Amino acid sequence: MKRIDIVVQLQCAGRRRLAERLVEEKRQARRYLRMVESATVMQRLARMALAKRAAGGIRAENARVEAEAARAVAEKEAAMARAIAEKEAEIARAVAAREAEAARVLAAEEDARLEALLQERVRRDRERAAAEREAEAARLAEARLEAERAELERRMVGVQALARGVLARRVFGEMRGWTAAIARFQGVCRGVLARRGVGSSLATWRRVEAGARRVQALCRGALVRRRLRERRVHLRRNVNVIVRMQNLYRAKLAGKAYRTLTVEDTPPTPAVVVSCAPLLEDTDQDLEEELELERLRQKAVRQIRDNQQTARVLDQLDIKIALLVRNRISLDEVVRMTSRHFRFLEEVRRPSALHSGGNLRTASGFSAYALGGAVPASSLYSLKNMDKESRRRLEGYQHLFYLLQTQPVYLARLLFLLNQGGSKAMRQTLLASTAAKAQQSTAASAGGLSAKSSDAGGEEISISKLIETIVLTLFGFAQNAREEYLLLKLFCAAIQIELSSIDTLQEFLRGNPIFIKLAVHYNRGAKERKYLRDLLQPLIKKVIEDTDLDLESDPLVIYRTLIREEESRTGEKSRRAYDITREDALNDMETRTTFIRHLRQLRVLADEFIAAIQESLCHMPFGMRYIARELRRALTAKFPDEPEAQVMKIVGHLVYYRYINPAIVAPESFDVIETSISPLMRKNLAEIAKMLNQVSVGKHFNEDNMFLQPLNNYVGYTSAKFLQYSFEVTDVVDPEVHFQ
Repeated sequence: MKRIDIVVQLQCAGRRRLAERLVEEKRQARRYLRMVESATVMQRLARMALAKRAAGGIRAENARVEAEAARAVAEKEAAMARAIAEKEAEIARAVAAREAEAARVLAAEEDARLEALLQERVRRDRERAAAEREAEAARLAEARLEAERAELERRMVGVQALARGVLARRVFGEMRGWTAAIARFQGVCRGVLARRGVGSSLATWRRVEAGARRVQALCRGALVRRRLRERRVHLRRNVNVIVRMQNLYRAKLAGKAYRTLTVEDTPPTPAVVVSCAPLLEDTDQDLEEELELERLRQKAVRQIRDNQQTARVLDQLDIKIALLVRNRISLDEVVRMTSRHFRFLEEVRRPSALHSGGNLRTASGFSAYALGGAVPASSLYSLKNMDKESRRRLEGYQHLFYLLQTQPVYLARLLFLLNQGGSKAMRQTLLASTAAKAQQSTAASAGGLSAKSSDAGGEEISISKLIETIVLTLFGFAQNAREEYLLLKLFCAAIQIELSSIDTLQEFLRGNPIFIKLAVHYNRGAKERKYLRDLLQPLIKKVIEDTDLDLESDPLVIYRTLIREEESRTGEKSRRAYDITREDALNDMETRTTFIRHLRQLRVLADEFIAAIQESLCHMPFGMRYIARELRRALTAKFPDEPEAQVMKIVGHLVYYRYINPAIVAPESFDVIETSISPLMRKNLAEIAKMLNQVSVGKHFNEDNMFLQPLNNYVGYTSAKFLQYSFEVTDVVDPEVHFQ
C-alpha cells in the first residue's frame, strides 16, 4: 500500500509539472499576441498620419494606398491567426504527447512495481508455508521424542522401583535385629531432651516466681475489689427491695413464732419464748399508744360532726347570700342570723380545715358567684332555685357526675367526636346558648350588672380546652387514688374508641387525639414533676453549666462563627470568604474538625440521657406506664399483622415525645431548673431532644437534616436499646392491684 501511495504521488507531481509548463506556454502566446496588436495599432496610426498629410492631395492615391494597407493588414492578421492556431495546435500536441508519454511511463512503472509486489508476496507466502511445514514436522518430531522419552522414563522408574524394593527388603530384613537397640537409643534421647526441657522450665519459673506471685496477687485483688464494688452498687440500687425483703422475712418469723405460742400444740423453743417475751406483758408504751389511738378516734368523730354542721351552715349561708345579692334582706340580718356559727367559719378559714374533707365545695361555688356580682337566674345558688325541686336537680347532677366517672365510655365518645371536628358545631351551639342566657340576664338584672354577662357571652370559646378542664375537674385532677383510677379507665376507653377509626399505624402517629392532651395535663402533677426533676435536673445542669458547649450541626453556621471568633481575637477582618455554600464550608479543615467534635459531643450527651431514662424506669409514675401498656395492647389487637417492633416504636415515641421531651426543651416550665437559659443552651437542649426523638421512633435523619446523617448508624443501634426500654415501660400491673 505504501508503494501504491508513492506511485500516486509521483503521478500527481508529473501532472502538476505538465500543467505548469502548459500554463507557461499559454502565457508566452498571449504575450506574442499583445505584441502583434501593438504593431497593428502603430501601423494604423502611421496610415492615419499619411492620410492627413495627403488629405489635400490625390484622393485616388489615398484610396489605393488604403486598400493596399487594408489588404496587407488583412494578410498579416490572417498569417498571424494561422501562426497562432498552428502554435496552439503544436503546443496542444506537445502537451498531449508529453501527457501520454508520462502516463505510459507511469503505467509501466506501476505495472513493474505491482509485479514486484506480487512476486514478493508469493515468495513470502511460500516461505511462510515452508516454515509452517517445518514447524509442524518439528512439533511432530518433538511429540514423538517426548512420547519415547516418557515411555523410557516409565520403564526406568519401574526398573528403579524394583531395585529399590529389593534393596529396601534387604535392609528391612537386616534392621529386624536392630529394633531393641534403636528403642533403647530413642528412650535415652527422649530422656535427655525431657530432662533438659524440665530443667529449663524450672530455671525460668525460679526466675519469675516472685513477679508471678505479685501479678497473681494484684489480679486477685482487682477481681475481688471489682466484685465488692459491683455488689455494693447492686445493694445500694436495690436497698429498698432488700429492706422490704428483710421486713417480710422478719414479719414471717415473728408471725411463725406468735403462732407457735398461741395456736400450735408443740411447745415453743426457748429462743421463740425469749423473742416474744416483750409481747406477753403490757408496757407503758402500749398504754400510751392505746390512749393516743382513743384520742384520735374521738377527734375524728368530733371533726365529722363539725363538718356536717358546717355543711348545714353553708347551705343556709347560700340562701342568705342569695337574698343579700337580690337585696331582699340586709347585711345586719345575715350577720345576726349567723353569729352563733362564727366558730365553724373560723375553722373553715384555717389551713387544716381545707384538707379535712370534700364538704367545702358549696362554699367555693357560692363565693364565685358572690364575688362575680349578678347571679344568673338558672344558677343553683339563686333564690328561685333553692327549693325542693332544685335540691332534687342537684342530686340528679350528682348521679350524672357519678355515672360519667364510673362509665368512661360516654366521655371517651365525646373526646373522639371533638377530635373528629365536632368542636366547631358545639362552639356555635354554646355561643348561641350563652347569648340567650345573656339576654335573659339583661332583662332580669340591672344595666351595669348585665353588661358583664353580655360581654362574657360574646367571647370566643375554645371547646376543646373547656372540655379538657371539665373532665380534669370532674376527676379532681387525679389527686387521690379513686379519681386517678377512674381517670386511667377513661384514658383506656378513649384509646379503644380512637383506634376504631384509624387504618394504619402512621395515621395514629400523625394524629393528635384529645385524650393524649388530657394525659399530658394529668402527667404534669406534683409527683410526675418530681420524677422529671429527679431525672433531668443533673443532666440539664451539666449542659447549661458548660459554657463552651455548642452542638451546632450546620457547617455554614459553624464556619461563620469561627470567622467571627477569629476577627474578634485578632481585631482584623478575616481573609476567608463569608458567603459560601455549606459544602464549601464543610471542606474547610477547621470547620470540619469542629463539626465532627459537635457530633461526638451530641452522641455522648444523648447516651447519658438515654442511660438515665432507662435507669429511672422504676421511678416512673404508674399512670404513664399504664397508658403505654393499654396503647400497646390496643395497637397489637387492632394491627395483628404489624411487627411488634413498629408498635413499640409508637409507644416509646408517646412516652418520650409527650412526657419527657417537653421537660427537656423547656425545663424551667416543669420546675426542673430554676435559673434562666441562654439561647445557645436552649438550642443545645433542642439538638439533644431532636436526637432522642429520632431514637425513640427509630427513624434515620433524612435530607432535611442531611448534616446529621453521619449519626444514622448510632440512631439505628441506640433505637434497639430504646425499644427494649419501651417493652419494660409497658410491663406494669393492673390498676386494681396498684391502687389496692
